Amino acid sequence: MLNRFKIKSANLGTSPGTLTYVGEEVKFDTKIYWTEYNLENYKVHVFPKLLDFQLKLAPDKTYWLNVDGIHEPKVIEKVGEVFGLHPLVMEDIVNSQQKPKFEYYDDDQLFITFKMIEYNPYTQEIEVEHVSFILGENFLISFQEERSKEIFEPISARLKASAGKTRKNGADYLLYALMDLVVDNYFLILEQISENIERLEDSIINTSKQKSMTEMYSLKRELMLMRKVIFPLREMISNLIREEAPLISPNTVLYLRDVHDHVSQVIESIASYRELVASLMDLYLSQAGNRMNNVMKVLTIISVIFMPLTFIAGIYGMNFDNIPELHWHNGYYFVWGCMILLVLGMLFYFKKKDWL
Repeated sequence: MLNRFKIKSANLGTSPGTLTYVGEEVKFDTKIYWTEYNLENYKVHVFPKLLDFQLKLAPDKTYWLNVDGIHEPKVIEKVGEVFGLHPLVMEDIVNSQQKPKFEYYDDDQLFITFKMIEYNPYTQEIEVEHVSFILGENFLISFQEERSKEIFEPISARLKASAGKTRKNGADYLLYALMDLVVDNYFLILEQISENIERLEDSIINTSKQKSMTEMYSLKRELMLMRKVIFPLREMISNLIREEAPLISPNTVLYLRDVHDHVSQVIESIASYRELVASLMDLYLSQAGNRMNNVMKVLTIISVIFMPLTFIAGIYGMNFDNIPELHWHNGYYFVWGCMILLVLGMLFYFKKKDWL
């Protein structure tokens, strides 16, 4: 798990703009979807490889190029040639460790990059996916890491069904819709983490097993990873709204403010959950201390009870001939009676003092 926090150095020392993929190894080919739509028409093209093709953009349509896979620099380079992308933009696209940011290039292209996260129920870990967007006058290019699940499928289905406002607005609204989808997924992760915290709390109160402490540290690491991924996004969206970008209409700015509010809410929830996990750790240590104190109390009471019994047994176990009680006919039963009365008396005293 700690490998997710390490910085990979594959592109260190290279010249600026060098396309070197930085991320996990991917064995699948890049999948490319070209969608063109307006209020009346909708069409999707699938390119096995974006190497030999020509695109003609009509002013009355909106275009969306979705590149599923950033591990093939040649494909990214081809996209850059067709759309005239800056080399630094392409370098950030293939660098899965690039932190969230936005940049304007020549006032006709807006570059945005941030992170999509998913919760793996089998490993109980958060998986981070690098996502980038390039917004033009009437087109949007999206880049995502190759995954088994298509994260933008809900937006594609919405466009196909002509549901909502997506087909009625331009590429800037499509950008908002995709960003909003990513941010909404953050809340799903928080719900899962909340359930894990509640389950851990019950487990700590009932058992206080060492496994609970391991799970708490795991949760703490996942929350730290979420904060690292999401925290810069709030400032990025805030700056994007204040910039009054020419490619983003005032109507879409209102929707981006809503996304900003959602990101702020997510960050506040992460902070609350981190405090709650810290409280659970204190509760675990307190419970473990109480259990240890109870064990020590029981052992101490047992030791105190057996101390006088050991004393009596030690006296009558000495090898002296002149011990008058040894010759009593009922001496054995008398000693047993004294021991039993002594034990009962101490138990009554301990109970009266609420030590038992």
